[in-house]
Amino acid sequence: MKLEMGKFPVSDVRFGDRTSWNDGLLTIRNDELTSIVLADPVFAAVDLALAAPGESARIIHVLDALSVIHKIAGPGHAFSGFFGLPATVGSGQTHTLDGLAVLTCAEMPWQAGGLLIPREAIIDMSGPGSHYSPFSALHNVVLGLKFNADYSDQEIDAAVRLAGLKAARYLGRCIETATTPVVEHYELSPVNQGLPRIAYIHQVQSQGLSARSFVYGSRVDGILPTILHPNEMLDGAIVSSNYVYGCYKTPTYLHCRAPLMLELYAGHGVTHNFTGVILSRGHHYTYAEKVRSATYAAKLAKMLRCDGVIIAWEGGGNSVIEAMETVQKCEQMGIQATIIAYEFGNDPGASLLLDSVPEADAVISAGSTERSIHLPRMQRVLGGVPELRLDPALGGARLRAAGPLSFDRSHVMFCAANQVGFGKLMSVEY
Repeated sequence: MKLEMGKFPVSDVRFGDRTSWNDGLLTIRNDELTSIVLADPVFAAVDLALAAPGESARIIHVLDALSVIHKIAGPGHAFSGFFGLPATVGSGQTHTLDGLAVLTCAEMPWQAGGLLIPREAIIDMSGPGSHYSPFSALHNVVLGLKFNADYSDQEIDAAVRLAGLKAARYLGRCIETATTPVVEHYELSPVNQGLPRIAYIHQVQSQGLSARSFVYGSRVDGILPTILHPNEMLDGAIVSSNYVYGCYKTPTYLHCRAPLMLELYAGHGVTHNFTGVILSRGHHYTYAEKVRSATYAAKLAKMLRCDGVIIAWEGGGNSVIEAMETVQKCEQMGIQATIIAYEFGNDPGASLLLDSVPEADAVISAGSTERSIHLPRMQRVLGGVPELRLDPALGGARLRAAGPLSFDRSHVMFCAANQVGFGKLMSVEY
């Protein structure tokens, strides 16, 4: 499987008469993109906004972030399974806007109740809050979505997911025939067989409405671990629909550009032999299902003749059990396992993992989610209603989003505790 990725760097984004890319400048025709989103009757309005790195802007109600990718040649299309029949992607030629993300933002309904209520998520484009989400370093196209009445939670969930995909697809068309400034090639070519064989285990959350992941357009809910070529992820085979806790999620952008996967690709044939991706699901509801998933993921790693695996996982405390069980099962099969995990604890001298196993002796910290944070006032608030909606258990306390703001924990910061190697936070033990 060979993939040629043409990268179009974005250094500035503006609204204009037509959507185009020219020498780093992305121009977007506002009314055209708006009409594409509003073609779905679920939406009453969409507020389009642009956010640049370093500006005094706070983006709120963030649900998902998407990479703009456009299939030029080869089977299928970007985000295969959502626009027509699914086809295996990962080969041929794909173009992408580099340094840009599309953000879907909205106050999702809370009728369903329970733990899977969509939670608040914030991106600060400058100041101390910007360190919690590397999306602050990107140019962001913000879709502030508002809903018409009388639509179900399921209909709204599906509409939000498609709105982001449609917007990314629309923007990708502007680089369809443009001359590619940067070209990178991705292929798991044969290498020195003496190099250690390493696989990447990508564990996602998919447990119900507002907390799902999709592969080729289908829900991951009941999946057994399966093998993917990393090029399939680069071409958008995995799409997020996880809107629960802002800090723990893996948005669609990071399924396409998983940093650990890209690092393994960069070292292929140099320091190791990258054997592929094992996709698994976390947050099962019984311990037997968790063990089943972990054992099967380890079995696939053994079938790939792996010497080691890197394990990343999405979600809160429940999902760590599958991740740690996967560490244990791999180690018991003679496969060295390394895992990234966030920590609890507000005391600088004490940290806590929600679960561990004796075999987990190579753990990379993503930092604690329980350290207090203080955010200064921002001049602009993007993403919809300019108020934060907090504390769902209390019916949704309202807070002026412009700030200044203080929180006991970093749960509201978008991707602050993600475990795919995207964050800037860590903990070092001396």
